[in-house]
Amino acid sequence: MMATAQQEIKTLKKDLNEIKELLAAQAKDIAPNGADTSRIDVEAIKERAREAGVKARDYLRSKQDQAIVARDKAEDTIKARPFVSTAAAFASGAIVAALLTRR
Repeated sequence: MMATAQQEIKTLKKDLNEIKELLAAQAKDIAPNGADTSRIDVEAIKERAREAGVKARDYLRSKQDQAIVARDKAEDTIKARPFVSTAAAFASGAIVAALLTRR
């Protein structure tokens, strides 16, 4: 089952928020005078950032694939019925023009 775009965006936001919370927690461990009271786990932060990047790239790749499929379908429809496609485009343009001029 494919996740919706909104679900995928929500997951990416959650991952980025976890990175932000991890950084905030590490910042609290630093004493007011600048002394580091704990080791910042740089590797854990890098790993979370890498995971978020991978998810973002996968999401964009899947949306690009969907756009290509939609484009191919549109091209096939136009080639199969050029007159109907031209008439539909003209009618859509006329409707938009009529709506825009009605102020």
